[in-house]
Amino acid sequence: MRSKLEKAILTLARDADLLARIKAEPESAAELLGIDASWATAIVTGNRDRLRSAGVNDGITILAGRWFSDDLTDAGSKGTFVVDEETPLPQADLPRGLVFAGGCSHVPDLLARPEIDPVEGVERLLEGYRRLGADLAEANPDVVLVTADCHFQSFDTGHIVIGNGRGHTGSMEFFKRPDLDLKLEGQPELAAKMIAAVRAAGLEVEVSGQVDLDHGLVVPLRLILPRADIPVIPIITQPHRSYSPFTAREFGKALRTAIEESGLRVAMLATGGLSHWLDPGKFGHVDPEFDTYILQMLQAGRGLDLGSFEPYPLLDHGQYEFMNWLIMLGIAGPGVRGDVYAYEPMEASGGGWTVVRMDLEGAGLDAAGVAAGSAERNGG
Repeated sequence: MRSKLEKAILTLARDADLLARIKAEPESAAELLGIDASWATAIVTGNRDRLRSAGVNDGITILAGRWFSDDLTDAGSKGTFVVDEETPLPQADLPRGLVFAGGCSHVPDLLARPEIDPVEGVERLLEGYRRLGADLAEANPDVVLVTADCHFQSFDTGHIVIGNGRGHTGSMEFFKRPDLDLKLEGQPELAAKMIAAVRAAGLEVEVSGQVDLDHGLVVPLRLILPRADIPVIPIITQPHRSYSPFTAREFGKALRTAIEESGLRVAMLATGGLSHWLDPGKFGHVDPEFDTYILQMLQAGRGLDLGSFEPYPLLDHGQYEFMNWLIMLGIAGPGVRGDVYAYEPMEASGGGWTVVRMDLEGAGLDAAGVAAGSAERNGG
């Protein structure tokens, strides 16, 4: 939908006669632009908030506001984000071999010093992890891919990193808890396929034979990994060096080929966020309103659309760790709904923490139903 809307608005920018006709007869916009009536209305009313819900570039939404409402100061735009509940979801397209997808926060205080946050909130959050862990165990994966962002590691580039070592170790010594350690087996064969797939897609990737584990992986995996002998491949983003929601989504999409060709049962876990600032003077702030929007998008099966956002909307609300989630969403593909197991805004530990399971089974059933209906209509 994003590309259709951007094409429609840019067509108006290049065709003064068409723009004049639609301004005179706004009811003709849907037919003349070849788009759904509700989206045509968003354009001819200059509704930038609605257009942004589809990921339309902010620079392009400004054009609609200026043409149709003479809103040079943008006074009519509230800057709010709207979940699109009218456009039908795209058909789910799960990669073969993907048996689990989900996401959770990796807040260090949850293990290192949970007493700083409200007891009831901590327990609700931990219950979410227990449920997600049970789902992962039931999926019985051969390998787990896990995304986290760079905290204390040092890499050579600003690219997303894939760890191809035969093992990974680390602890939470930086939080004075070296006892909270973790030792993981790697899966270099699949990692090599993943690296090749990313490069074949024209994307950059840094390869690291050693990924030192910190709380970004220690916390979630200690809480939900069913067995210590399940191989894990860490995928590390570096938002402090290069932040691109679009690139993260495309990186995930590129990994689908490697997953399908591996012949393995693959689980994908995203970690981090939601709202979370490390900036001096902002740590401890939480943005429940925008967190709720993110979760509503996941529940609606539109999480992948968040990769169309320009970087600033996510960064402004403390969502820089959402790149980790967008890799997972890129792997799962469109139309997969999320089931929110927990969400807790906790100022002491510094963020809006969450646990979400992606409903792969439901998406698969929906896709099978669409395929069956199409075959029946075509006499198959």
